[in-house]
Amino acid sequence: MRPRWLVVGLVVSVALNLFLIGAAAGVIALGVRMAHEAAGPRLGPLMLATQGLPQPARRNVRQMLRQVRVGVRPQTEQSRGLRIEAWDALAGPTPDVAAIRQKLEQSRQIDVAVRAQVENALVDYVARQPPADRAVVAAGMRRVLTPPAPPPQAAQNR
Repeated sequence: MRPRWLVVGLVVSVALNLFLIGAAAGVIALGVRMAHEAAGPRLGPLMLATQGLPQPARRNVRQMLRQVRVGVRPQTEQSRGLRIEAWDALAGPTPDVAAIRQKLEQSRQIDVAVRAQVENALVDYVARQPPADRAVVAAGMRRVLTPPAPPPQAAQNR
């Protein structure tokens, strides 16, 4: 009887090992796939809004936006620094709430000014483009600014 149980145990062991090897391979393949998908560039709303443009125009708009981004980088870094200082101050032994709020307000004002610069640069650039390209950008902006519709509610079973 012993050899029979030994054969059964060996078959079960081989089956279990094959299952575990397959599961590990599946997890590795899924991880590689997810890492590959996440490695792509993440486009911001302005870049997404220009996706419908023909290639030379799209490349030119994106290059202009990159140049504007480089130009406003000092302000964005200043804003980020103010927010960091404000939140760090909150962790102190006696936080000065008024000073923290003032730094956060100053950061928001800088953020609004940066946004205005970027939007004005985009408007100025796109306004000089052909009407068809302007319509594409306008439709793209409408698409990225419209919140997604909430998923339909499942019928509740009572």
